[in-house]
Amino acid sequence: MASEPRIPLDADRARQAENVGEPDSAELEAGTKLDRYEIVRCVAKGGMGSVWLARFSGKHGFEKQVAIKTILPEFAASAQFRTMFLDEARISSRLEHANVAQILDLGEHRNLIYIVFEWVDGSSLEQICRAAATRGEPVRLGPLLRVMSDACAGLHAAHELADDAGESLRVVHRDVTPQNIVVSQKGFAKVIDFGVAKARDRLAGETRSGVVKGTPQYMSPEQARGDRVVDRRADVWSAGAVLYRALAGEPPFANRHELQSFILNKRELEPLSETIPKDVRDVVFRAMKRDPIERFATADEMRQAIERAIASSNLRTSMPELFGPPSPQRSSRAPASLSESPTPCEELPFARTSTALPSDLPPPRSLVGGTRPSARPLTTTARSSRAPSTRSLKLALAIAIAVAVVAIGIAVWVIAAA
Repeated sequence: MASEPRIPLDADRARQAENVGEPDSAELEAGTKLDRYEIVRCVAKGGMGSVWLARFSGKHGFEKQVAIKTILPEFAASAQFRTMFLDEARISSRLEHANVAQILDLGEHRNLIYIVFEWVDGSSLEQICRAAATRGEPVRLGPLLRVMSDACAGLHAAHELADDAGESLRVVHRDVTPQNIVVSQKGFAKVIDFGVAKARDRLAGETRSGVVKGTPQYMSPEQARGDRVVDRRADVWSAGAVLYRALAGEPPFANRHELQSFILNKRELEPLSETIPKDVRDVVFRAMKRDPIERFATADEMRQAIERAIASSNLRTSMPELFGPPSPQRSSRAPASLSESPTPCEELPFARTSTALPSDLPPPRSLVGGTRPSARPLTTTARSSRAPSTRSLKLALAIAIAVAVVAIGIAVWVIAAA
């Protein structure tokens, strides 16, 4: 999956922020204790944070698995990043919904702040899509739509959050991606990671103009432009882009140029395979309208449309079917003991911070003059490979000419000898 270089808030800029004391250790590892929690293994890391599987042990042999999120060591001493981290905890603490990962605790151990979430024993939607592609299969449509319906329900709950006076907190997730939708093997889906969520009264303040937070492949046009006004309909777009990726095998845009040309009306979304029911395709393309006014007004409206598509196609929606045959490599369960070999920590593209897409960004060469490339129908697994480069074509042509010259020379010599 192609992606463009990002412009992160790197360690040097983080160190310019007010320091609040170095954390006790640079890295956590299996067996490390954070107060009442014992680290089992790293689950994923990327962006500014890491996620760990941990055990909470109580009296009388009580034990429970939890997920712990920490700031990466290079950012852990930055007041700016600590404030962002605390903002995530504040937003998550208000969210009580079956389709949003629940926060259980907020702690600090020797200057290392950590958030404790419920542990979801399953896989991210991205891992499920990759596993299906490895097996040479499309993602099961019915269970996939159930996942997206659940995700929309969780997003709607976040969008509807209000303060004690009933005033909307105007929460926007801003990083709805396949990595941030986790599917339990028991049959439910949850939205995770409100680390870059937009909300009223964030301690860290709003993103300054011209800076964008999120993952480009799933970012709405208004978010990519760095618009000041980004509301819940940006998450509706992203949910549509996630569904598109699961159906097509790749995100709707391979890079920032493709997204930019879409924003400038110089290309359209490539069509999904006609083997996918029309009602499902209609949900995707309505969610991904350029103009927010033309999209579903709320995530709940999108959820209802997904439910109608499930009913009209009479689809089975058993989520365990998403996981395919049992695979030890895919299992995310905790080892029985810390001495067992753990699953490697997954490097994930957590939310990125980058400059907004400028309106005058030059389009790719194929788009100069407003010419739109012809649409290539997509299968339910992956796009076709790209065309050979110009250099390769020139080399092939030169070889063909050389072969032809040799053949002509041999023919002339044979005729002369005869």
